Amino acid sequence: ERDLKKENQWHVCIKADLNTLFEGKPKELEFVFDKILSEVYDWDDIIVSNTAKAIMFVHRQTFLVIRPKSKFLDLQFYSKDQQLCPPFYKSAQVSKKFENHFSVSTLEDLSPALMKYIRQSYDFL
Repeated sequence: ERDLKKENQWHVCIKADLNTLFEGKPKELEFVFDKILSEVYDWDDIIVSNTAKAIMFVHRQTFLVIRPKSKFLDLQFYSKDQQLCPPFYKSAQVSKKFENHFSVSTLEDLSPALMKYIRQSYDFL
């Protein structure tokens, strides 16, 4: 169960086994996920939870969502400013922040710049 800010607020998430999220997908996607997890795991106060379609990383708020797709991982994280340039394929304003999407399919796609964006999302939220 998830803690929420307001008493009357509710949320439904079905927890899933992490392995089921990667079933039928290239093994490389698991390696990419493991690398991201190993980078983020040592940051303070991180909670990682799985839903039926995604892995959520929470600090004070959700700062990173990883959705395994058939051939890539969709990384969703947040920023103060819109990210219009590639490699971002989507950046949309949600409330007072921007939700950014970036796809990765190999370990080579995990650049220090990408990890910096994820860290900024962690610090921002």
